[in-house]
Amino acid sequence: MREYIMKPNIKIGIIILIFFFMGCKKSFLNITPQHYTTEGNFYQTQDDFIQATNAVYGDMQNFILSAHFLEEGRSDNTTYDNQLDQGSIGGGRQWGFMDQFIESSDASVISDAWTIIYQSIKDCNVPLSYLQNPGTINSSNIDPAIALRLQGELRFFRAYFHFIAVQYWGDVPLELEPIATAEQAFALKRNPIADVYKAIIADAQFADSVLPANYTGSNIGRITSGSAKMLLANVYMTQHDYTNAKNELNAIVSSNQYHLLPNYADIFNPANKNNAESIFEVQFQDGTAGEASNFIYQFAPVGTRGTVFVGPGSGGGANLPTLDMVNAYETNDLRKNVSVGSVIRGGNTVYYVKKYDHDSDPNFATTPDDWPVYRYADVLLLLAEAINEQGYQTGEPFDLLNQIRSRAGLDSLTQSDLPDQDTFRKALAHERRVELAFENHRWFDLLRTGTAISVMTAYGQIEIAHPTTPPSSYLPYNSNSFVINQNKLLYPIPSNELNIDPNIKQNPGY
Repeated sequence: MREYIMKPNIKIGIIILIFFFMGCKKSFLNITPQHYTTEGNFYQTQDDFIQATNAVYGDMQNFILSAHFLEEGRSDNTTYDNQLDQGSIGGGRQWGFMDQFIESSDASVISDAWTIIYQSIKDCNVPLSYLQNPGTINSSNIDPAIALRLQGELRFFRAYFHFIAVQYWGDVPLELEPIATAEQAFALKRNPIADVYKAIIADAQFADSVLPANYTGSNIGRITSGSAKMLLANVYMTQHDYTNAKNELNAIVSSNQYHLLPNYADIFNPANKNNAESIFEVQFQDGTAGEASNFIYQFAPVGTRGTVFVGPGSGGGANLPTLDMVNAYETNDLRKNVSVGSVIRGGNTVYYVKKYDHDSDPNFATTPDDWPVYRYADVLLLLAEAINEQGYQTGEPFDLLNQIRSRAGLDSLTQSDLPDQDTFRKALAHERRVELAFENHRWFDLLRTGTAISVMTAYGQIEIAHPTTPPSSYLPYNSNSFVINQNKLLYPIPSNELNIDPNIKQNPGY
């Protein structure tokens, strides 16, 4: 996988050139220079289509490097170091504003996410338009089995990015074909959530039907049928379709492709990438080829860097564990020391995300850490949730939950501990929080379970009373901090998108 999924030097895109020559009788530059690579002459060989598909894996790298801002930082799991400069905590980035639910539609971190997501969807649609229309390519230049597999990978990613978008913004543009003209671009509109989900499910089901269960050699790490099943399960859980979710999750379990690792720390060790618990992880490779990650440099508290020591330089100060998160771990939970580290700064303890602290050279802001998107522990916990939501049971859901607790060194929970559906539901939400901490699940979990407003309102009061890091004078807590209502469950549509396309309207409350 290390050599196979690399961001190519050429990103395939659509460049629209529109010339208006009123009264001209002849076309201008009607001969395409053959020494330039264009969309029309790029898709000629199997390697071309593999390269275009690999570009989407590169898009996934770009997305995941900043996804924590909108997925983990929005929740009670993480916050921002209040020693950051004004430009980060507020300004154009609005990290601190987002943390307090007072962001505006011109927050760059939100507009960047929109751009990355729809660029990625476009990068799926262009090669798909050729692969799904065999008459547009020379079929003798590509193995039909490879062509079908690449369609599966691309449709998985298209489904994945649409799924992220619909959870961020609600009704969103549904793009299933390349945008070929300026008129098409300016005619985009927001499609109803139900229509977007229908397309997501169709793409994910197709991917599941054509992708292999596993890979060997340099292909390890590519999208598998298990990845597609897990995407489907997440979609069904979000829709509260627990029957279909249970079917997909059971299929993953019965495939015998995955199992829990005995040691929690081994999941995140870069020497143990794509392990037996991994269903899909975003691949990174340290070095100078542009394939490295930098999570610990983003997550290190201000005044630290790299392997997280107090000294010269400055950490990114993003995604710091909240005191509420640190206190959520039960006594003797083995996951805590794997997930959370701390440094002493100015006589105070400052916590940081430790899962991705594998920097080998603090002089260079690069690391080899992959990012786990789907792993088997998530499957077991979602399956327990799907069963419990269909009716309280004392057998299988407890067995699934206790598999996770046992690895963490914690006592099993019994019917006397959790005597009904609601107590089991709450215990499961807690277990997901600590097991999957800092893996971008918490905010979506709160949305899915309908607990975001109550949980985040209570957390806000805790954070105001006992701040994780002292609030800056630039952004003190006030009566507007952590005021959360139904409107705040969606992000604002970026203001630059509203300015470009009058067909796209803003979400309520912004």
